[in-house]
Amino acid sequence: MDFLNIQGYDVQPGKNLEFQTWVRDNFDALAAAMPEGIELVGIYAAIFSSEKESGSYKAVYRLDSYGAMDKFAAAAGEDPELARLLEEFGSFGDVRLGANFSNELLKSVSDITIWADIPEE
Repeated sequence: MDFLNIQGYDVQPGKNLEFQTWVRDNFDALAAAMPEGIELVGIYAAIFSSEKESGSYKAVYRLDSYGAMDKFAAAAGEDPELARLLEEFGSFGDVRLGANFSNELLKSVSDITIWADIPEE
């Protein structure tokens, strides 16, 4: 199976340059720390979007199964390096009331189960 998990968020005001530096300095280590079955595809800035409250930044992960989410949660609690990197990464997030946030799980069309495809009459 093939999934993309897209997590959208805003960075705290005044922390955008520091966040960019952190990503440049730590992306490779964070990507390498991902457990088997999970790939950190990238951390992106939204240049344009029709979604007004999904966040200015997106972290994109590729997962090989639903179970990869459990592996991720377990690894975050068991791997001190992954936990440290996630803590630093998360510390930039704007968690104020009303801050933009989104979380989306996409599954490859070739892997989905289509129960019915009834044409309109």
